[in-house]
Amino acid sequence: MYVGCPILWNRVTGCEGRPWKSVVVKGHLLSGEDLAIDGEVEGTIEVLEHCLTIAASGRVRADVNARDIEIWGCLEGKLEAVNRVHIRKGARFVGEIHAAGLVIEEGGYIRGSIDLSRHLAPNLNTSKVEPIR
Repeated sequence: MYVGCPILWNRVTGCEGRPWKSVVVKGHLLSGEDLAIDGEVEGTIEVLEHCLTIAASGRVRADVNARDIEIWGCLEGKLEAVNRVHIRKGARFVGEIHAAGLVIEEGGYIRGSIDLSRHLAPNLNTSKVEPIR
């Protein structure tokens, strides 16, 4: 799935164009498949069992929950990744990261807090966990 500024074909003039360069998508995005964002999004994004990619021209201010998150553009918010967050060269991230793994390429920018730990099962109560002897 792709969220961004579509190229539209104008039947009258025969020209293609991007009429919504200033459009901002605000709200809650929920995807049951991999999702790529090539535009501006604000709110919350859930791609629970799939990968979220922020394209180089993507600008996102959101709380994100996904299996894997790949950032080429700019993202500001709280990230929850079951597997890994990958910050590519030229990407910019500001906020909190909670993930099992993190890759920051040379030239990637990050500012915020990082918690790299495997997630517990959703209903696991850690107060009842006995130490292994």
